[in-house]
Amino acid sequence: MIVTAKIEKLENGKLVLKPDVDISRFLAQKRPRRVEVRLDDGRTISADQRRKIFAIIRDISLWSGQEPEELRLYLEWDFCSRCLREWFSLSNCDMTTAREFITYLIQFCFHWGVPTKDSLLTQTDDIGKYLYLCLENRRCAICNQPAEVHHVDRVGMGRDREAIVHVGLNAIALCRRHHEEAHRREKALFADYHIYGIELDRHLCKVLSLNQKPKGEVERGE
Repeated sequence: MIVTAKIEKLENGKLVLKPDVDISRFLAQKRPRRVEVRLDDGRTISADQRRKIFAIIRDISLWSGQEPEELRLYLEWDFCSRCLREWFSLSNCDMTTAREFITYLIQFCFHWGVPTKDSLLTQTDDIGKYLYLCLENRRCAICNQPAEVHHVDRVGMGRDREAIVHVGLNAIALCRRHHEEAHRREKALFADYHIYGIELDRHLCKVLSLNQKPKGEVERGE
């Protein structure tokens, strides 16, 4: 169940909300213990966000052969159904929805191998999530070509990479050309493109076949 609510007050770390509809019956029947709170700061989609969305949809349209308008409606529907969101309009949706829709479109392009006119680095509205998606999909953060993992936290020569726990280390996805360039001038390269290494979690380590636990440790269930 998805409802909107008014913030009544924030006191001692406790947020008091007043739902816009009566949810008492739902609470009595389902007895939920946790909720997801998405804060709307009241700002609507910017012209730049709208431009990015239509640019990516144009690229997907050229790749798929579908009409842009029909494709846009399908992608909006798929985004809403996957994220359990209410329908929105690109004319007046909030900036958070627009930002998350852009991230969804970037993930779509990475997943299906959609060629884009420009690097999706220029289209992202959330650089942190973009860099995460680049690692998850092994796409260069700069040019979107197939990528390798560049460790920003140096692993070190002579160390056994299979014995190193990669969870918590900072890394970025870079193609061979940009990977070699990063070894020569990492700081300058990152500054040129406004990118940085992000912390590897267990999911990324699993996807990238990087060690998640100390050598010899057995996880529960193994």
